[in-house]
This record gives sequence, C-alpha cells and structure tokens, in this order.
Amino acid sequence: MSQNKLMTGLLVGAAVGVIVSLFDRNTRNDVMQKSKKVSENAKYYASNKDELKSAVQQQANKFQNLYERVSDDASYVGDKVNELKELTPQVKEMAMDTKEAFVDTKEAVVDSTQDVKSALKEDDPSASSSLTDDNSSSSNNNSNRDAEYGKKQ
Repeated sequence: MSQNKLMTGLLVGAAVGVIVSLFDRNTRNDVMQKSKKVSENAKYYASNKDELKSAVQQQANKFQNLYERVSDDASYVGDKVNELKELTPQVKEMAMDTKEAFVDTKEAVVDSTQDVKSALKEDDPSASSSLTDDNSSSSNNNSNRDAEYGKKQ
C-alpha cells in the first residue's frame, strides 16, 4: 500500500512541477518546439523504417568501437601496471647494488690515498715539499713567460 502512495505522490509532484514550469513563456515555447521536432522525427522514422534501422545500427557500431577502444586501453594500462610492479623490486635491487659499488669504490680510493701518503712519507719525507716547491716555481716561470709574451705583442 505504501508503494502505491509513493508512486502516486511522485506522479502528482511531477505533474505539478511541469505545470508550474510551463507558466514561463520561454519554457513553454521551448517545450513546444522540441515536441514538434520529436513528433516530426517519429513520423519520418515511422514511414522510413530502414533508415531507423540503419541509424540504430550505426550508433550501435559506434558504441561497440568505443567499448573496444576503452577495453584495449584498460588492458594496456593494466599490463603496464603489472610490468611496473615487476620492475620495481629489480630497480630497487640495482640501486642498492650501485650504492654498494660506489661505497666500495670510495673505500678503495680512501685506502689507496692512505697507502700513497704512507709510501711517500716512508720513502722521502721531503718529497711532498719538493713537489709543491716545483709546482710553485713552474707557475712563476709560466707567469714570467706570459708577461714577456705580452710585451712582445
């Protein structure tokens, strides 16, 4: 019984809404124009059933093609997500291996540097000072040469 009252109330409310909205002149004119157009289309397709079938078939084909494209796109995206899931642990492992390689290389460079320093200290304690002395004298020679070259030009 309550369903009957519900449906009755919905229908009465819709009818009242339509009547109230038709008080507006623009709404009335718009409803009349669209009603005439729908009526003309219904009459046309009633007399030309083959065209109606053709139009419906074309729309069905469009929807079928759209569905296939969306389905293919969804499948492609799903495949890429699965590939990404598989690659993520591999990339993480490669990053960790690379980090370890850099750390090992850094440690090897530090060890080599310490070995070279200790070897230099053991061989000749003045070797490091003579290296720096040679570098400073060669840079002085280069500046003298550059100054002389500038004077000649």
